[in-house]
This record gives sequence, C-alpha cells and structure tokens, in this order.
Amino acid sequence: MNYVVTNAQMKAAEAECDRKFLSYSQLMENAGTAAAGYILGFCGENARAAVLCGAGNNGGDGFVIAKVLRGHNVRCEVILANGEPKTDTARGFYDCSAFNYSRDKARCLEITESSDIIIDCVFGTGFHGKLPENIAELFIAANKRPLRFAIDVPSGVNSDTGEFDENCFKPTHTLVLAAMKKGLIIPACADILGKAELLDIGINAECYKEYSAIFKDSAEDVLPKRLPSSHKGSFGRLLNIAGSLNYCGAAAMSTKAALRMGVGLCTLAAPISVVKMLGSAINETTYLPLYEDENGFIASGWEEKIADVLPKMNAVAIGCGLGNSEQTRKMTEFVIKNASCPIIIDADGINSLSQNIDILKARTGDTVITPHPLEFSRISGLSVSDIQRDRIAAAKAFSEEYGVVVLLKGCYTVIAGGNEISVNASGNSALAKGGSGDILTGIIASMLAQGVPAAKAAIEGAYIHGHTADELIKTMPKRRIIASDIIENL
Repeated sequence: MNYVVTNAQMKAAEAECDRKFLSYSQLMENAGTAAAGYILGFCGENARAAVLCGAGNNGGDGFVIAKVLRGHNVRCEVILANGEPKTDTARGFYDCSAFNYSRDKARCLEITESSDIIIDCVFGTGFHGKLPENIAELFIAANKRPLRFAIDVPSGVNSDTGEFDENCFKPTHTLVLAAMKKGLIIPACADILGKAELLDIGINAECYKEYSAIFKDSAEDVLPKRLPSSHKGSFGRLLNIAGSLNYCGAAAMSTKAALRMGVGLCTLAAPISVVKMLGSAINETTYLPLYEDENGFIASGWEEKIADVLPKMNAVAIGCGLGNSEQTRKMTEFVIKNASCPIIIDADGINSLSQNIDILKARTGDTVITPHPLEFSRISGLSVSDIQRDRIAAAKAFSEEYGVVVLLKGCYTVIAGGNEISVNASGNSALAKGGSGDILTGIIASMLAQGVPAAKAAIEGAYIHGHTADELIKTMPKRRIIASDIIENL
C-alpha cells in the first residue's frame, strides 16, 4: 500500500523501519539502486550523466546512483553542490572522486552542460525558503539538459507545502521514494514534477503509523461477478437525472459511461427536448421525459414522476448538465431527502446546494459529491486558493462535517470518505476536456447501482477513469483525445 506523507511522517516511518526492519544505510542503498535502475532505461550508448549531490541523505542516494550507473558503463560524474556529506549514513557511501562546486565552479558547470542526463540529489525533503544564489545558477544550467531526474523531491521544492523557488530544479522525471510527499500533489507543484514515479525502497507498511492519505495507483476487482444465471436486474437500476437543451451532451456521456461500466438498467430523466435528441442515439437506456421551460431546463411538474421511480432504483445520479435553476435546486433537495439508495451529485446539482448546504446532514443514505475546486468553493466557503493549498485537509473536513464522500476533482484527485482519504494517481491532461466529469459521474453511479460501497466506488471509479486516459495516450496524442474516447475504451 502506498501513502501520502508529510516530512515528519516520512521521518517517523524511516525511523520505525530502521528500528524493526532495515537500517538507514540499507534504505539508502535500496533508494539509490532503485532510482539507478529506472534511469538506466534512458541511458543510450555513450550516455553521460552528472549527479548533483547535497550534504544530506539525499546526496547519499546520489552516491549510490553514481556507483550503480558506473557499474553499467555509464560515464558518470558526481558534483558536490553544497559540500561534503554531513550525515553518517551519507558518509558511508561518499564518492571521493566527486567535484566540489564551491571549489571548482567552472569545471562543475562544464560537466553539467556537457551531460546528457542530470540527476538531482541536492536537497530532497530538506528544502524550505529560498535557494542559495550559487545553487540556483547550477540549476539554471542543469535545467537546459534533455533528461533530468529528481530523486524524491525536486530541489527547491518544499515537500510539505508545495511552494517552490523560481529557479528550482525542473525535472523531466521525479522518482519519489517510498511514499508520495504531500506537497507534490499541490496542483502548482505538480506542474513541475515531469513524470512522477513512486519507487519502493523496502519500508514495511506497518512502519507508517501516521500518514495523510492512501496514494491509490491500482484498481481492485470491486464489481459483482457476472454469473451464467445473471439477468439485467442483477446489476442494478440507475436513475440518471441529467441534461438540458444546451447541455444534452452531459446527459449522453454520463449515461453511456454508466452503461459501459455494466449497470443492468439505466433510466435517463431529462427535459423532453433532450429525450427527443438522444432517443435514437442511445438505444440501451430507457427515458423519463420531464417538462421543460422556454430555455430547455427542467420545469415544475416533475415531482410525481421522480417520486414514482425513485423507490425502484439502486442508485441515483443528479446534476450533469441540468443547468443552475430553481427547479434543479428543488429536485436535488428532493432526491437528497427521499432517495433511500446511494446518490451521486455532480455539477449543477452541487451548485444548487450552495445556499442550503446543511440539507446534506439530513441524508440517511450514502452520498457522493464530485466538485471541481470552484464548485467546492461555493459549498465549502473556502477560497479556491485555500482549497488548492491543502486539498486533503479541505476534502476531509467537509466529508466529516456533512457525512458525505467528497471527490475533489483535479490533478491528483482527492477522495475523502470519513476516515478513509485517498489520492488518485492515475490520469493525465487528456482529461482536461469538456465531458470528462460527466463520464466520471456515470462510472461511479454505475458502480453504486451495482452495490459497490460509496467510498470504494469513488476511489475505484476515479482510478479507472484516469487509467483509461493513461492507456489511450499510448496510441494517440493527448490533445486529440475527447471524452467519448474515454467511454469507448472503458
């Protein structure tokens, strides 16, 4: 199991591992060996590498990396960026052939500028504040090289807060050791990590007595098995209340995604104009036409129809493309109060709750909400910047107060369900397209209807959504991928 940790939590886990399982020295050797093994995959014939080492344990990792690379015939030089090692563990791996940046700056810059691969082991988790001017100059040169690997944390980044110096090391790859550091999932910080990879260095799971969240990088088999005797009723009934004249695509995509995820029966409740448009396009769903106003949004008169079908459902999704209207608000509140099955609220359903958020406390069944940061700001009272500064804390506090599962969308989506907090590791910027959120809602709604518990459905649904995009970019560029491609490849 992987974790999201603060610096203090990581140090505590390492100390526990040193006490019960592996020594600090062995952990350092494991870290350097694992990182070098990854980097070797990028080393072509006659590759030249430079390892920038600091005076702490991150520098010790660098000494191990250099030794392993040289053992595989990679021409590798070590640069002491801020002096000789100061910790006993790092001194145990000290490379006496290293060049000292403070004594031979010109030679060190020459090595940096002529290397194909730069490996940053200067600060690791130990950085805060501002980079020394001479180190900033070294990083400016290093950041011009084609392949750049940061070991654990890019130097110049505060791994607790995600704040970074403008001249920080900017890697093409960040090889995070043992556990994801909390600051690295802050959106602004995530932009400078390049491709982030989590490396196992041998710390036993029981060493993590405290952690901020689970870092989710795989999906479990959570859907019910499809036995030979199964029928459509075996896999749940979903009511998807979605769509309006201007946003009929949201209704289509959330419905199609739910069907692709295997729900047995899906009913789309939508304004009659939406039903007319989609009736011949989605043959596998049934339709519940609702009255609409002159703008194509749901109008009054829906109450009896929704009340009639609600007891027959195993899950309800509400909000995708409904429009932010008075009837959306009334219908969302009606579903919250009257649905005994699990519900998922997205988009305009969330926005409609901003003036009466306490209604969530009246829910007796499981509830999932899937806001992006601006929607979450409207219902939480926090500014977007405060939310983004600590997404885990914001989602956790809201989940605990209102008794709902919060899926806070964005880079490194956070899922908070009471005491269970997860950060989703899958996904990429191909999902930064209209319709992606509707698909995520459909995926999770389908899982809820099939009996998957709310928190588990949100966690696994987010992973599957992102992983599908990760598979797609192997065959087509990110900019070409549209939301419908995600549905077709679920």
